[in-house]
Amino acid sequence: MRQDIQMRQNSLQEKRVNHRRLRKRLEQTSEKLLTMKQKRDQLHRQLTKEQQDVVKLGKFSFANKISEWTGRWDEKMKKEIEEAAEVELKYNEAEKNVLDLTAEVEDLRNELEKPDFMHIAEDWEDFLKEKESWIRLNDSVANQTLQKISDDRVRVYSMLREIGEAFEAGEKAERALAGAMKKLDSAEGISMWDTFLGGGIFVSALKYSEINSSDDHVHQAQRALRHYETELMDVQDAATDSFQVNKNDIFTFTDVFFDNIFSDWMVHTRITDGKKKLHAVSQDVRRIRDRLARKRAALEEEIRRLDQQQDDIIMS
Repeated sequence: MRQDIQMRQNSLQEKRVNHRRLRKRLEQTSEKLLTMKQKRDQLHRQLTKEQQDVVKLGKFSFANKISEWTGRWDEKMKKEIEEAAEVELKYNEAEKNVLDLTAEVEDLRNELEKPDFMHIAEDWEDFLKEKESWIRLNDSVANQTLQKISDDRVRVYSMLREIGEAFEAGEKAERALAGAMKKLDSAEGISMWDTFLGGGIFVSALKYSEINSSDDHVHQAQRALRHYETELMDVQDAATDSFQVNKNDIFTFTDVFFDNIFSDWMVHTRITDGKKKLHAVSQDVRRIRDRLARKRAALEEEIRRLDQQQDDIIMS
C-alpha cells in the first residue's frame, strides 16, 4: 500500500511541477510577445517614414533639381536608402521574432489543455486526503524516513531532467552561433573588399546580400538562445540551492549588431564587432554548460546516496 501511494504521489508531483513550469513559460512568453509586437509596430512606422522620404526625394522638385546640379542629390538619395535599409533589416528581425513567439505561445496553450492537466488541482487534493488517512493508520519512523527519501529522489530527478533539457538547448545554441559566425566570415570578407579596395556597385550589392543572409543565421542563433534562456530559468526555478546565471546580454545581441549596419564605414566594423560579440556569447554559453555538467554530476551522486540510504533502512 505504501509503495502504491508513493508511486501515485510521484506521478502527481511530476504533473504539478510540469503544470507550474508550463504556466510560467506561457506567462513569460506572452509578455515577450507583447513587447516584441510593440517593437515591430514602432519599427514599421519608422520604416514607412523612411520609405516615404526615399519616394519624396525621387519626385521632381526644384530643390531636388538644384541638388542634382550641385552633385548633392546622389549623396542624399544614398543616405535615405541606407537609412531605410537599416530600419527594414531591424523590422524583418522583429517580425520573425513575433512569428516565433506566437508559435511558442500557441504550443504552450495546447500543452496546458491536455487531459493530464485538466483536473490536476482536484486530483492532488483528493490524494492528500487519502494519504493523510493512511499515515494516521500506518505512522512509523521508518515510513517517515522512506517517505522523505522518496520525496528527495523526486526532487533530484526533476532537477536532473531540467538540467538535461538546458544542456541540450545549450548545445543547439552553440551550433547556431557557430553557423552565424561562419556566415559572417563571408560577409566580412566581401565587406573588406568593398570598404578598403572599392569593389564597386556589384560588390556592394553582394555585400548587402550577404548581410541579409547573415540576418537569417543571426536570427536562428537568437531563437536558440531564447530557448536556452527559458531552459536555464527552469533550472533556476527547480534548484534547491542558488544557481544564478549572469546573462550579460547573452540572450539579446541582435539590436547591437544591426545598429547602423548600412553606413559606409561602419558596415565593416559592425560585422567584425558582430563576430566578436557572437564569439563572446558562445564562450558564455559554453561556460554555463560546464556549470550544468558539474551540477548534474553532483545530483547523480546524490541519487546514489539516497538509494544507499533506502537500502540500509530496508535491510535493517
